[in-house]
Amino acid sequence: MIALVITIIVLLILVAISISTLIGENGILTKVRIASEDTKKEVAKEKVQMAVLASYGTDGRIDINQLNENLAKVEGIEGFKKDITEKDLNDGVTVIVDGYNVTIYGTGEITVNKGTDNPPIIEESQLEKAIKSGNVLDTNKPIIITDKYGNEIKVPEGFKIASDSATDVTGGVVIEDATSEPTKGSQFVWIPVGTIYTSFDKSAHETIELNRYTFHKDEEEKIVQTAHGEKAINYYQELETSSYGNTTAKSIKAFQQSVVTNGGYYIGRYEARTPEETTQGTENNELGQVTVKANDYVYDATQTQAAKLSGEMYGIDKTFTSDLVNSYAWDTTLVFIQTFGTNDYTDKYISNSKGWGNKGSNNLDKVYQDKECNVWDMMASKEEWTTETHFDGHVGNGTIRSSVTPVVAAKASERVQAIISNNSRTGFRVILYF
Repeated sequence: MIALVITIIVLLILVAISISTLIGENGILTKVRIASEDTKKEVAKEKVQMAVLASYGTDGRIDINQLNENLAKVEGIEGFKKDITEKDLNDGVTVIVDGYNVTIYGTGEITVNKGTDNPPIIEESQLEKAIKSGNVLDTNKPIIITDKYGNEIKVPEGFKIASDSATDVTGGVVIEDATSEPTKGSQFVWIPVGTIYTSFDKSAHETIELNRYTFHKDEEEKIVQTAHGEKAINYYQELETSSYGNTTAKSIKAFQQSVVTNGGYYIGRYEARTPEETTQGTENNELGQVTVKANDYVYDATQTQAAKLSGEMYGIDKTFTSDLVNSYAWDTTLVFIQTFGTNDYTDKYISNSKGWGNKGSNNLDKVYQDKECNVWDMMASKEEWTTETHFDGHVGNGTIRSSVTPVVAAKASERVQAIISNNSRTGFRVILYF
């Protein structure tokens, strides 16, 4: 009897040892589970790593647009909406793959963690729904919608959200004319002004002020943005009216008030364009209508023509106004780009000698393209008129921005005086405001 009890005890001890060996903290099954978990994590990481490696451009940097496209194709990715910006990447952006949080950094570094702290599934924003539907928001009145962070975008009547728009304002929300002939298909980008939220709980945000700016590098090679307001910048000033013979904005004060009231304005996604090719430098080149469409030809104009065509792009029956871009709109767009896109954009330029200024850099090889936050060619393809006045004692001088010649290009931040009757290689850009 004693022998039997001892035998049973020994058997129980052996069973306990066997169970511990199998499922204990250092047991076989536990090690198998950990190994399996590590393998799954590495697979998730490798999927993202392949997408990142395939997104490097010829300049050795990650191409944000290509990265968004490649990540969207990753098997097992959840809720990805192709809206990563360069700023996101610099801070580290997390995507969910096979239930794991995979974080990508601008340096190319990738980390992965178990998805126990996955971000919650966020309901589609009004902006995302509008992109997906492809419908006009309203044909009679402007409509206000919000992005995923709660930022407001005021959409004019007769417009829809473009299919390739960003899903939040930091990436450049694109609207498209869907009802007005012959401007149908023209696109504009919303430039938000004021507080722009960059997180769901609104704890993270940036502030953009509508202003006239100059840009320069400091001792640490960082871009400094200096606001000037109504003060003259050298001989350049934005005037309500001018006695120097150049064209001014319809009303710079009305524009400023509108931006403050509505939280932003629209700038042409492209330079003003026309369906028919025009000859550069031809005098009295008249058009009844311009467009802002990707595949139309860039239009050359005198400053007077540029102001007239911009101001008459949409009729007085609209709740919004069109006008030639002013210096406040131009400079604040550059601040927007440097806040949410390339942070030293105003220190760059593209010398575009291939098909120069003919159809915009969106129709050229990628190495010659200039696109930031969905705005094209602020520094490439074409010098552009603004309504800013240049006063140095010579009557008839206006202000142009961006490229100067096909081979010697200026930075988007630079101002250049020009005779307002000149239309050789001089384009322009339309803005919209309420």
